[in-house]
Amino acid sequence: LALILCTVLWCLAIVLAPLLHLAPVYFFFSKICHQLPARSWHLYGEQLGLCIRCTSLSLGFLGGLLLLPVPNVRWLKISIAITVLEWLLAFTGMDSGTLRVLSGLLLGATAAPVIRSGVEGMFIRARAAHESM
Repeated sequence: LALILCTVLWCLAIVLAPLLHLAPVYFFFSKICHQLPARSWHLYGEQLGLCIRCTSLSLGFLGGLLLLPVPNVRWLKISIAITVLEWLLAFTGMDSGTLRVLSGLLLGATAAPVIRSGVEGMFIRARAAHESM
């Protein structure tokens, strides 16, 4: 539940940054995203907090947390390969916003159950260690 709540807040921050002119949010996101205006969506003329790919990753992650109950490492590997291929295509000049969206959504969604499983495992081990004291 905490992971879902944090992810919802993260996704809200992406959209609220331009609506509320939240400079600290843009600064925070600048540490993980290039935030190029030409590669970002805009809301009411203001750029979102993250670029298209990073926004899609974030939204895909939220969707994966809510809709995908079981991690699938095979699909995660495939989505990583697709994202790397899309990035290489963009790097060579064959850039497509649609491909950035699709690869980001897929990677975010397939990564979410794997990360959720890891976070749950950490909490279970920490609780077990605390109870054994």
